[in-house]
Amino acid sequence: MPKTPEQNQQIKDERRANILNTALRLFAVYGYDSVVINDITREANCSHGLFYHYFKNKVALFLDLMKIAEERTFRKRHEEQSLNKMPAIDAIRTIVSHMIDEIYSDNESIYFLYMFVNMHLQKTLPLPPKEKERGNKKSFFHYFIDLIARGQKEGDVSGGDPKEFAIIYYSIIKGLCYTRINMVKKSATKPSPDIIMNLFIRKGNY
Repeated sequence: MPKTPEQNQQIKDERRANILNTALRLFAVYGYDSVVINDITREANCSHGLFYHYFKNKVALFLDLMKIAEERTFRKRHEEQSLNKMPAIDAIRTIVSHMIDEIYSDNESIYFLYMFVNMHLQKTLPLPPKEKERGNKKSFFHYFIDLIARGQKEGDVSGGDPKEFAIIYYSIIKGLCYTRINMVKKSATKPSPDIIMNLFIRKGNY
C-alpha cells in the first residue's frame, strides 16, 4: 500500500532530524573542527547522497543547529518574561538554575546548551547570520550582560566589567557541559546554583 503524502513527509522529517541529532552529539563531544561529514553519515547510518539532500555542507548543518539552539533560548526567554519584573540578582539566579537543570537532564538539552555557549565563546565557529525578523532584539549573551549591569546598579551584583562576568559564567557552564557529556556514568551530583551565584553576589548582601 503506497504511503500518503503525510507519511512521506514524516519520513523525510525523521531522516533530517536523525542527521541533525547525530551531528549535534558529535560536535558536542569532539568539537566542530574535528567532525567531518563521513563521521556524521556513519553514525547516522545514512548515505552521503541523503546528507546532501538536506544540507549543502557541514557549515549549513551547523548553522541549522545554531538556529535551533537560538530559538530554544529565545522561546525560553519569552516564557520567562517575568525576569524583567524581578530584581536582577533573582533573574540571574533563575537563569543559573535553569541552565544547571538542562545540563543534568537526560535529553538533548545539554548538547544544545553546550553549542549555544560555544557560539559565544569560540570565534572560530561559523556564527549564524542576523535574522531580520528579530529586529533589534539582543542575543541572550548580551541580554545576560545587561542583566548583570542592572544588578550592579541595584547594588546586589559585584562590581566589575559585566561582559567579563558573562564570559566567566559561560566558561563555567561550558565546563560543566563538557564534563557531563564526556562522563561514562551520568550519575554525578548536580551542583547547587548557590555555588555559581557566589560569582555574582556582592559581598555583604544575602
